[in-house]
Amino acid sequence: MEISYLRISVTDKCNLKCFYCRPDSMEFIPHDEILRYEEITKLVKAMTRYGLKKVRITGGEPLVRPQIENLIEMISNIPQIEDIGMTTNGITLSQHAEKLKKAGLKRLNISIDSLKPELFYQITKGKLEDVIEGIKVSKKLGFKPIKVNAVVIKGLNEDEALDFVDFAIEYGVEVRFIEMMPLGQGSIRWDLDMVKPLDQIKEKIEQKFGKLIPTTSIGSGAARVYEISDYKTKIGFITPISNPFCDGCSKLRLTAEGSIKLCLRTDEEIPVKDIIRNGTEEDLDNFIKKVLIAKEISNSNIQKSNYSFSDCVRVMTSIGG
Repeated sequence: MEISYLRISVTDKCNLKCFYCRPDSMEFIPHDEILRYEEITKLVKAMTRYGLKKVRITGGEPLVRPQIENLIEMISNIPQIEDIGMTTNGITLSQHAEKLKKAGLKRLNISIDSLKPELFYQITKGKLEDVIEGIKVSKKLGFKPIKVNAVVIKGLNEDEALDFVDFAIEYGVEVRFIEMMPLGQGSIRWDLDMVKPLDQIKEKIEQKFGKLIPTTSIGSGAARVYEISDYKTKIGFITPISNPFCDGCSKLRLTAEGSIKLCLRTDEEIPVKDIIRNGTEEDLDNFIKKVLIAKEISNSNIQKSNYSFSDCVRVMTSIGG
């Protein structure tokens, strides 16, 4: 088995406090336990021998990690890496975007769960205007595509679907609707009643904009992507609850403190930090081989079983999205 995609969490810290993501009280990982940029780069280089071509930098919030552009540059200098993206809440993006672009970052996913400033604050404790400014600056710098991720929470922001499409058309971005997952163990307890099946959102969009045309998008990953033909605007739906997408998954996650997570649906993790810091190149190579075997077995077991996201108790800010 090859692995083509690695999501790298560089910190478990965040400058927002989304109620579905972070608990009221949280102990952060000590600084010395967080992987250093050189260590992350070492693992990425080793994994390119087994098909790695694409990485995504995540958090927590990656932009709270000092000099994050240094990591981007280090990874972009690896010849086999073809694509580097970042998932960010966008709060400080306007301040970092130019440095990130120069370092080699190509794509952005920006989390926005409401376009209503008051509701955005209620969900995140942040200012929507800061995120909008980050999008404007990033557009001018030529980041493409820029995707807006919206977690749909039944009874809270489900009525904003059409507003998000209008926003995507106005700003020239793509929008991804995401079903709320029972991950993060935030200040509220996840319940199935919070999940709005996205086929209902899709139907509502088609009632206004006409039939959505299946298409693709750079780095679409788990999203099922469609286009509004009259506007050439792309809409994606990520449906981990109503329509899981495990088949053929070739994604791994590197946690901030140095473990490989095989799948969001389980708490199964394989520590790699000690091997990176103290092992030989051969040790690291053998580790990656074992991870690829474990990933293949994990995919098979999950498809055959009734694994639930509720089996996973890890706080989302330390997993990396």
